[in-house]
Amino acid sequence: MKPANSQYVSSAKRREIGAELQRIRTRAGYLVKDMSHMLDWPTSSVSRLEHGKWKAPDGKIALYLARARATTAEFDRLLTLDRAADDGYQARPHPREVPDGLILVSLLDAESMSCTTYDPRDIPRQIQTEAHIRLTLRRHGHQDGPEFEAGVQNRLRWQPHNSLQRGPFTFYIPEKVLLAHPGGLAVARDQLAHLAVLAAAPRCRIHLVPADAPVDDISIAFTVYQHDEHPPVLHLQHPTFSTFLEQPHDLAYYETQTARLAKLSLSHWETTEWLIRTVADIEHRLEPDQARIPDHRDSAARFGA
Repeated sequence: MKPANSQYVSSAKRREIGAELQRIRTRAGYLVKDMSHMLDWPTSSVSRLEHGKWKAPDGKIALYLARARATTAEFDRLLTLDRAADDGYQARPHPREVPDGLILVSLLDAESMSCTTYDPRDIPRQIQTEAHIRLTLRRHGHQDGPEFEAGVQNRLRWQPHNSLQRGPFTFYIPEKVLLAHPGGLAVARDQLAHLAVLAAAPRCRIHLVPADAPVDDISIAFTVYQHDEHPPVLHLQHPTFSTFLEQPHDLAYYETQTARLAKLSLSHWETTEWLIRTVADIEHRLEPDQARIPDHRDSAARFGA
């Protein structure tokens, strides 16, 4: 049951609305000062609204959308979102196992100063190789085509080594996930080599969760996002929808789970050594024409290695 808290205002929801308003304004070719003039608002109010730092009074979002020449669909979606409860609980539907296209996910991935992720079933989406992404999407029933390719590129675009934020970006990965080879040894080798290179960079921390660690009760993939100017946001990824939580008691619970994972996992350097050993082992098992490790140095450089 959600605790009553009528004073709570969802930063995540306001940031999502603001990001969409900014996109629509930019598409129309208007500057912030143009909107300020058309709305008779201070430029600071327009900027704060677009950055999720101001909850506009009733009717102001509709006025902004009208001046920015939003489509009917955008009117309906954003006004519905604006009327939704500001209670720290947001839910968004998405294609099966593909939350990357959600506005909130893209926003949090791009703007958060740091994040901590655990996925009990797969390599975290933020650090998958392109081959692994394609394998994952096909495994969940997505068919090749323009939408499939857009999904692949969207996931690659928002990987943390493309981020300009300072980090750290911390990932806990189950050993059984790292040892699974659903796409064959070559795909697994390339994915583990990618992780080994990223693990050597100072902004990325990867930790192996041993197979015998008692964490079966953590069954939902989650990411905790931190930002200097906004409250933290918790993203829970379900198969066909995502929830975004901001209430302190929800965040505290998952901070406790993160502390459990940290205690049970291998250290950063132990994980790096494990990855290097496992890649070498796979190399010995591959056919000669497959035994070539791709160059991941560009990813490491973007992480600061």
